[in-house]
Amino acid sequence: MAMTRLIHRSTAALLGLFILTHLIVHLFALAGPEAHIAALDAVQWTYRNPFVETLLVLAILTQIVTGVRRLRFANVRGWALAQVISGSYLILFFVLHTGAALYTHHIYGLETDFYWSAGSMHFDPIRYGFALYYFGAIVAVFTHIGAAVRFGWPAAPRPLPVALPAFGAGVAAAIIATFWGLLYPIEIGPEVEAYYETYFGIFGVSGG
Repeated sequence: MAMTRLIHRSTAALLGLFILTHLIVHLFALAGPEAHIAALDAVQWTYRNPFVETLLVLAILTQIVTGVRRLRFANVRGWALAQVISGSYLILFFVLHTGAALYTHHIYGLETDFYWSAGSMHFDPIRYGFALYYFGAIVAVFTHIGAAVRFGWPAAPRPLPVALPAFGAGVAAAIIATFWGLLYPIEIGPEVEAYYETYFGIFGVSGG
């Protein structure tokens, strides 16, 4: 179990850096699609490198396997329960989101940029499910980090674990509001629309 914990924490550090960078890029969307795409271009060349991309996928798989081995639902409460619930959600999210991103880019041939992300929250009725899905993922990330901090890894001021989930909810709300189209109008191109129609069906464009 000690070795599993060590491996889990090691891959968590790598993935944490990637996730933090990913969220910062999404926050650039507050300034508009062009700002988001520019920020994405500034970092995407690193993890689109075949070696780095393979390393990230292996880190995600390792995180999933070690995370599953560490899950314990019996006799847990408080921060331990928050850690288990958030970890379980992240395992599901890693499988679905990583698989979707890799498939969309490498097999379907669609760029996973601002408009791919915005497309998930542009069409009814899938936009409601995707909004909850992404909101839950971002809150789960910060809750999981908060639980780790609460249990002493890494050491941090005691109020920080409580503040992290609330901060995550704020970040999630800002990102979702942006991609939902609440800050400015978003025009989804025909290629992205065809993608969502193919895999999810489209019952109507949202009112924005």
